Amino acid sequence: MTTLNSHMVFIGIGGIGMSAIARHCLRQGKPVFGYDKVRTELTSLLESEGAIITYDENIQSYPGWAPEETTVVFTPAIPKTNAWISFFGPFAPIKRAEALAGITNEKRCLAVAGTHGKTSTSALLTHILTEAGQDPTAFIGGIMSGSKTNYRLGNGPWVVVEADEFDRSFLHLHPEAAGITTIDADHLDIYGHEDALAEAFTAFRDQVSAAVFTPSGLENTTAIGTAGSHAWASDIQPKNGAFHFTLHLAGESVQTALHMPGHHNVSNAVLAASLAHFTGVPIETIGEAIQSFAGIRRRFEYHLHQPVALIEDYAHHPTEINALITSVQALYPNEKICLCFQPHLFSRTRDFMDGFAQALDRADEVLLLPIYPARELPMEGITSEALAAKMSKARVVEKEALAGAVKASDSGVVLVVGAGDIGDLVPMIKAKFA
Repeated sequence: MTTLNSHMVFIGIGGIGMSAIARHCLRQGKPVFGYDKVRTELTSLLESEGAIITYDENIQSYPGWAPEETTVVFTPAIPKTNAWISFFGPFAPIKRAEALAGITNEKRCLAVAGTHGKTSTSALLTHILTEAGQDPTAFIGGIMSGSKTNYRLGNGPWVVVEADEFDRSFLHLHPEAAGITTIDADHLDIYGHEDALAEAFTAFRDQVSAAVFTPSGLENTTAIGTAGSHAWASDIQPKNGAFHFTLHLAGESVQTALHMPGHHNVSNAVLAASLAHFTGVPIETIGEAIQSFAGIRRRFEYHLHQPVALIEDYAHHPTEINALITSVQALYPNEKICLCFQPHLFSRTRDFMDGFAQALDRADEVLLLPIYPARELPMEGITSEALAAKMSKARVVEKEALAGAVKASDSGVVLVVGAGDIGDLVPMIKAKFA
C-alpha cells in the first residue's frame, strides 16, 4: 500500500478530486506544491490555505524538495509532453487513486463506484453520516452546496470516497463497504469494449471486504432498488421542486423527500441510505438527513426560477441526459425545454454519437457548443456539427453567442449541461433575464 511522504506535489492540482486530496494534506500540516494550467476558484482557495501553485511550465518555480521526502501525484488529464511530467519522472509519481488509497488505509473506507451518480451519492452519504454524528472524512467529486467544499475532515472512523472507474483507478482501493450506482458503457477510450468495463467492476467488487450494495444486478452483491430487496423507494412524487418518497430499508420504512429532483437521484439516495445503515445509522435519522440535504453545485443546480427556470447540470453521457430531461419534464410538464449542451471528449462523442442525438432530441430546442477536448486531440469527422446533423432540432453556436441564443428562445426551462467549461457561461445567460 502507498504511504504518502512529508511533502506533496500535485500535477493538475485544480481538478476536483486532486484539490480535495491537496486540501487534506494541507490540513495534516504537509507542505503542498502544485501545477495547473489556469487559476480557478479552487486553486485560489488552496493558495489561501498555504499551497504553492504555479500556472506555467517553468520548473524553476519548484521549491526544491528532495525526492525521498516528496510524493508526486499526477492526473492523466495532464499531457505527457508537459514539462512538469518530465521533471518529476525521477520522483516515481503516482496517480490520484493511489494517493487516495494511502489516505483511506488510515480509516474504515466507504467507497461509491458506478458510471453515473458517484458524486451525488457520496455527498449525500457524507451528509447523512455527519447528521448522525459519525463525523466522517470525505473526498467528494463536486462542491457540496451546504458546506461549499469538496472535502470534509472528520475525527470519526469512516472515510467516504468516490471510486472512479476511469483508467481503472478504483482498483487501488480496498473498501470495507461499497455502493455501485450503475455499470453503463463509458470510458471506452480506456476499456475498448463494455465487457472489459464490466470485468473491472467485478474486480473492484472482489476487493471490498464486507458488503457491496447495488441496483446494477452485479453478482455476489446485496441487491437494492427493487421492491422486496434490501432497500428501495416507493410512492415517488415530484412536488414543490423535490421528490417525495417512502424509503424501505432492511424491513423498516420512513417518509422523506429529496431536493435533488429525479428518479435517478432517488436511486442514489437509496444507495447512500444502504451504506449509512451499514455503519449503524437508524432509518429515522437517514430519512431526516435526506430531507435536509442541500445538494451539489452543477447537479440540478438552480440559478433562476423566474422568468425562466435556469438549471445547470454536469450530465455528459446519454444516460445522464435522459435522466435529466425526464426529471425536468416531471417538474415542468407544460414548459418547453431549451437544452444547451457542450459535448465532453471527442472519444465519448464518437462512441455515443447516436445515443447523444436521441437523448438530446427529447428537448424542444438544443444549442450545441463545440466539443470540449479536455485531455484529447481532435478526431476527424467528430464535431458538434456532425452531432447536430443527426438531430431534428439542434444547431451549433459559439460560446460568445450562447447567451443571446438562449434569450431568443421561447422556452420556460433552460438547461446548461456538460462536464467542460460551459458552466462559466451561466452568469452571462442569467444576466440576460435580469
